[in-house]
Parts: sequence; C-alpha cells; structure tokens
Amino acid sequence: MALTLIKENIWAKTYPQLKILNNPPEEVLRDLARAEEITTRFGAPSYRTRQAASRSAANTYLANEKTASGRFQRTLDVRRTKEIINYVASQMPGASWISLDRAIGRNPNFSFHCRLLIPQAFARVGLMWSKTLFPTQEAKHDPRVEPDFLTVYFPEALDGMERKDNWPPSTLILINPEQGITFVLGTDYVGEAKMSFLRQALYQTKKKGGLGLHAGSKIVRVRNGQGVKSCGMLLFGLSGTGKTTLTLDDHGLTPPEGVTVLQDDIALLTPQGRAFGTEDNFYVKTEGLKAEEQAGLYQSLINPEAIFENVTVDKSGEIRFTDYTNGTNGRALALRRKIPNTGDSIDLERVDKMIFIARRDTIVPPVARLNRELAAVFFMLGESIETSAGDPTRAGQPKHEVGFNPFIIGPEEIEGNRLYDLLNANPQIEVYLLNTGSVGKGGDAPDAPKEGLKIPKEVSSKILTFLARQKTSGGAGWIRDPDWGYEIPERIPDIPGWENFDPRKYYTNATYGRLVTQLKAERQAWLAQFPGLKSAIRSALPG
Repeated sequence: MALTLIKENIWAKTYPQLKILNNPPEEVLRDLARAEEITTRFGAPSYRTRQAASRSAANTYLANEKTASGRFQRTLDVRRTKEIINYVASQMPGASWISLDRAIGRNPNFSFHCRLLIPQAFARVGLMWSKTLFPTQEAKHDPRVEPDFLTVYFPEALDGMERKDNWPPSTLILINPEQGITFVLGTDYVGEAKMSFLRQALYQTKKKGGLGLHAGSKIVRVRNGQGVKSCGMLLFGLSGTGKTTLTLDDHGLTPPEGVTVLQDDIALLTPQGRAFGTEDNFYVKTEGLKAEEQAGLYQSLINPEAIFENVTVDKSGEIRFTDYTNGTNGRALALRRKIPNTGDSIDLERVDKMIFIARRDTIVPPVARLNRELAAVFFMLGESIETSAGDPTRAGQPKHEVGFNPFIIGPEEIEGNRLYDLLNANPQIEVYLLNTGSVGKGGDAPDAPKEGLKIPKEVSSKILTFLARQKTSGGAGWIRDPDWGYEIPERIPDIPGWENFDPRKYYTNATYGRLVTQLKAERQAWLAQFPGLKSAIRSALPG
C-alpha cells in the first residue's frame, strides 16, 4: 500500500487526532493567508517566504534504504528516518491542517493522485501549489482514499527538536520513493511542494519504462516545401539558459504557421515517443522579466488570478520584477490559459526534436546536431555555466546536471542509458545542442571581441524554426566537426552573418586547440563518474 510508512508512524496513530480542513475552495485558502498578503494594483496576492527563498537541495534525502541512490543523492539511514518521522508525528496534533487533493497530468496512464497535508498557518503555500495541478474527482477527497503521492509539508516541525552534532538541520526534505511519500520540513518555499510530487512522478515514469524529463514542450507548425507540418519539441535547460523563454516563444510565425505551447517544466516521455504533460499552470521565475522582451508571459501575470512569491511589490501595488529586494528567485503562478499560444492540450503526441540548451562562452557553436550516442553523452553532461542567480561565487564557471534535471531519483547512469534506448526505439526523434551564451570569449585572433559574440534570443529563436523545417537527418548543408563528431549547419538562411558565429574565427589555431583539449578533459572527467553507462555512450565522446 502506498501509505504503509504513514500508517505505521502517522496515519493510524496521528491522523485521527488532527483537525483537518478538507479541500477548501480557493477563496477560503486566500482568506486564511490574508494576513500575509500584499495585494497588487490589479488584485492578485503576493507573499514573502519566512524561512527559505529557494529549494534546499543540500538538505534533500532519500528516506528509504531500499531505493538505489545516485552519485549526487543523499540518503538517510533507517534510525534517523524513524527518529524524524516519529518526532514529526508527535508535533502534528498541535497544528490545524489543510488537506488538498490534486492530479498530475490528464492521461489516465500517466496521471497521479497527489495529496498535500499542510498547516493552516501556511495556507498561502497550499493556495499557490493547488493551482499548479489539475482538480481531482470529489470521490478522491475522502481521507480514506489513498493517494499515489502524499506530501506532509510542515515548516515548523523541527523547531523544538533537540540537535546534536548539527543534526537534524533546520531544513529537511525526506523522500520515500517506493511509498510515494515526501516530508517537507523547515521551509515554506512553494517550489518544494511543487517538486515533491513531480519528483515522484519522474521516478514512477522511469519504473514504467519511460523517462521523466525536466523539459518544456511545444508544437511548432512550419512550411517546409511540402505544406505545413507540425514539429513536436522538448526543450531542456538549467536555470538561466533560456528554457522558459524559448518554450513560450512564438518565433515570429504567422498563420498558417505558428506554435502551441504545452508545458514549461516537466514532461513524462513514454516508450512510444509521446511526452505527457503534468501541470495545469506554470510556476515561473520572474527575475529580469520585462514587458518588451517577454510580452506574452508578462501580460499573463498582470491579472488578478496570478499569485506571486518573493516578488517586490511597491506601496502602490505595482510589481517590480527587476527589483531584487526579496532576492533573485522571485516566482509567479502564471495561468496557462492566459499565456499566448496555449491550448487545452498539455500532451505532445509525437516528439520530433529534443533541444539541449546550454550556455557556454568560448568554442561551443550556436547549434549542433547529435547522433544517438552523442545525444546520450550531452544528456549526461547537462552542461551550462553557473549564473549569479544560482551561486554568485561560481558565476561563469562550468556547471553540470545529469539530464538537466536536479530531481533525479536513482543511479544517474540509468537516465542516460534509458534515453539512448528510447532514441533507438523512436528513430523520428532528432537531438540538438543549442548554445544560448556566446562564442569567442577571450579570443586572441585579430579583431576578436574580448567578451565574445553574444548569441541573442532572436538567433536562438530562428535556429529552432530552422530545425523545425528540417525533414530528416542527413543530407547536404551540415558539416561534421572534426573535434567533436557532431554536425553544424553550413548556413541558416534567416540569420544574416551566420559565419560570424563560427567560434574558430576568434582564436588562433594554437589557442583553439588548447580550448578543445581543456573542454574534452572537463567533459571526460564528468562522464568518468558514471561507469554504468553503456559502452556505446562512454566511447562516443572524443578523447
């Protein structure tokens, strides 16, 4: 049963003692959070977190010794797990609770029943989280109905717990993947509630033979010489690389061409090459959001149904997205139906292109086409550079995250191997590397710009349109890179001065060769941490 652990430690003993408000409507949740609300000039609520303004990755643990962990995942031994859960159970009767039921996804084969149990004092978290997912049938609101996933979200649970040798930490996320249970303790950041359920969905999709992906999804409709065709895209990328911006981009297309935006964050890839959506609305990062640069997203937020977290609101109720008084990780609940080019569907029936978005500044080209083996390599590399929004002390330094996904449960090698198998089973899927940083930084060739040539959003947008028009792999117009084995387009017709984006022109031969050697060493060192990768993947990256 999904709630075995809860039944033993909390459900049977503690749950009957709790004062629970079961699935209150949105207006009741907002009333409960009224004391914390800052109301915008257009009537939307805005809140500030009290304990944390971002996810607590360093304090996230797998709490089940039966779940194989990955290289970068922390585990908690049985003694400490029971100690934490028993203490939490002892504290729960002292709070008044809210129980909220929602659903991940719409497809019956890839939909999950989620239940959030949260103190009424943190109703704002429940309000914002509840709008990210889909409503469930009222029959599932019965407390006796077991959900697929349960999160006990209790920010104040550890306040009185005795600490010894710095244990437990003030913030603790405990995940029991086999039972679908997560404890979120010592934090009031909505992102922890959101990902507590989506992380479980990613894991269960992998157990079903698919692969859960941290990726946006869209359909791009373009003319390609044979009429108008639809191209299903998945866009991957770490924070600050432009994933959301490009997922929501309309590429300047006009009817009968155009785009349909499906999802922004999490997609569930099936063995048959379909990508099911998960969320009803988008929990977006608002750092630097400007009306003139992202008009559609901006307008979707200037309405009374949006909700804001750690976004600056001035005395007149005006939103200040570029004021970082509350930190750089401001968030907003954007209604999907308010975002241009969205429709009722959230599922991508056929994946045609996977786009791995990186942000590098020297010799990585704006776009490269990857074969199956290199696709698995760059999926494992999950590379970019650190931004000031992530770790300011490491800004500009290389960063890697397997699968571009910080929410993996289990050995990371399984992710790369599974992607490789799914690509082989679905030959229609093509994979590309897209660099949204710059080329030529630190170049020593004559007239090389010191900071390199920035790859603007408009260029990345036109590249994606160009890829959507491509028929199949192979054919003329692509050149194999001798150092990396991937292919680069000779030209992209809609991008004037395409030759200026060739990284080689900004370096002398000696410097370019040195940078290639350094980047190969960096990439090989990262891959060497995963000996369980299939040999075809391990041998694909040139040494």
